[in-house]
Amino acid sequence: MTFDLMLGVPIDSSGAFVGCERLPAALRAAGLVEALGIPDLGNLQVTIADPVRDPEHGVLGLRDAANACQVVRRELAPLLADGRRPLVLGGCCTLLIGVMAALRDNGTDAGLLFVDGHLDCYDGASSPYGEAADMEFAILLCVGAPALTEIAGMLSDRRVVALGNTDEEEAAGNRSPDPRTFAPAMPIVDFAELARDPEGHARRAVEHLRDADGFWLHLDLDVLSKAELPAVDYAADDGITWDELLALLRPVLADPALLGADVTILNPTMDPDGRYAARAVELLRDASA
Repeated sequence: MTFDLMLGVPIDSSGAFVGCERLPAALRAAGLVEALGIPDLGNLQVTIADPVRDPEHGVLGLRDAANACQVVRRELAPLLADGRRPLVLGGCCTLLIGVMAALRDNGTDAGLLFVDGHLDCYDGASSPYGEAADMEFAILLCVGAPALTEIAGMLSDRRVVALGNTDEEEAAGNRSPDPRTFAPAMPIVDFAELARDPEGHARRAVEHLRDADGFWLHLDLDVLSKAELPAVDYAADDGITWDELLALLRPVLADPALLGADVTILNPTMDPDGRYAARAVELLRDASA
């Protein structure tokens, strides 16, 4: 059994409830509990309900985002301490800050396999939207609003691999810093290279993280191309396919060093007949088999 429990973190960092907060409910409705056959602990009582950008640090709903991360940290830490391997259903990528803090609180020098269509490496000044979910990677590397970086602590660049990213930030005129400028040891594999050998890159990523005390998988479904998954808010034209993502996930989920995973960024309001939620459930079922 890859995972032994699931729980939801129904947040959307826009503070405007545009849809990602419904992801846990949508995957449950599509049969995820039955597909994986694991206990469902329900949703954490969290929300980001403030759409106002903090005037000093540029983050939408900064206090709500920090509070949500602290709840994730508090609730997840004892589960990890008991040796449980959770599947955390977002919401948005902001939750990763709380996840990594929970791992650190248990004395775990965990690695991070960051599978995402964007590097999420803005800060409050460079971000075009101000959402914490486009800053969480930078925050984990200790760049950004102190209210969030102080929760996350410092993730070593030797403990992270990023698979999948796009240069849409540059096209939008808001170039986020390349995290290698302050994390030079960190491998980053772009879409084109990832699509050529998704399984091989996954295996190499896991080996890169072998010296860590296990690793966490962050999976943002916007790593899929817009043609494959249009039901995300910031879809990339040049992402990977469902089959390529399945090939990537199989060796990752089978690895005994996996500590748990989160799945984020599917907007059910853009999936009225639930076809993409059902496809995501199928992906997680097949990758865990």
